[in-house]
Amino acid sequence: MRFARLQKERRKEKKKKPKKSESKPKKIAPKKREKIKTDLSLEWNAPEFFYFEKTEIWFVVSGLIAIALFLWALWTRNIFFALIIILGYFIITAYAIKKPRKIAAKITAEGIKIDRALYPYDNLKSFWIFYEPPTLKEISVLSRKKIMPHIKIPLGEQDPVAARKALIQYLPEKRQEESLTDNLSRQIKF
Repeated sequence: MRFARLQKERRKEKKKKPKKSESKPKKIAPKKREKIKTDLSLEWNAPEFFYFEKTEIWFVVSGLIAIALFLWALWTRNIFFALIIILGYFIITAYAIKKPRKIAAKITAEGIKIDRALYPYDNLKSFWIFYEPPTLKEISVLSRKKIMPHIKIPLGEQDPVAARKALIQYLPEKRQEESLTDNLSRQIKF
């Protein structure tokens, strides 16, 4: 239901866009952009990530893969690779057991706040909402920084249409593709 409303909202926005023959508004440099004064702010709590309950089979299969890679590393006399496999297996297992913590997200006139970190709109390029319940419900914000180009904000139970209405005032909505690692981790229920 929410997904249909989100798609409907995006279609409305496309219809409102000016045609090529009409004059386009001039782009304003990010530092010269005036802040839009509005009372619309949105706040919610959500789990840090979608947690998949792991079964014994998941751990057995990942263990067998790690053992096979470890034995192959020993057979090829690559001790460094064998150590990386051992370390990697323990890190993946520890992360697989970890339960998500609740984070606080807030969209305000100053920027997007996730827990204590504030991301001002001047440092952000655009956003896209990935909404495929129950596993994928997040806002992906494209940053101007090279070190952290994508900021993922979980929606939890927040209405994606309300989040879109709040964000579209400050950032343009541009389609993004889901990364290969995010897609793969969801497929293997990591």
